[in-house]
Amino acid sequence: MKIKDIMSKKLITCSPDDNILFVSNLMNAWDVGFILIMNNDELYGVVTDRDLVCDMANELSQIKSYATKNVITIDENEDITKALKLMKTHKIKRLVITNHREITGVLSLSDILMTNKHQDMILDTIKTIYEINRNDNYFNADVRDFPL
Repeated sequence: MKIKDIMSKKLITCSPDDNILFVSNLMNAWDVGFILIMNNDELYGVVTDRDLVCDMANELSQIKSYATKNVITIDENEDITKALKLMKTHKIKRLVITNHREITGVLSLSDILMTNKHQDMILDTIKTIYEINRNDNYFNADVRDFPL
């Protein structure tokens, strides 16, 4: 199955100078967690809902300060298995899809999950993405240490 058969073609974009409040409202309005940051028809970077939540910055900060600039892309004619390998390698849940360097869509792990194919690869990718590196010496609190 080709990526172009299942990718999201609804591309929500913002400008690098847009502020966090605007971008978070855009995510909410379109019910997306991933926005392309475009600068004059060029991909500047991407921002995810997780980027915004984890940083909890001043709502007037420009979104460019939170952009992931090393954007991983894949051609829309590639197979889904190649997309899953990229997601696993880079521990990401979404890829920007291109056709001859033109952005044509976004592919998310949930898009692939909805195909009901490659379930073992999907599970393996999810396990890799959500692998937690814990410092057990630092986080050694017990649940009983937090009374209600």
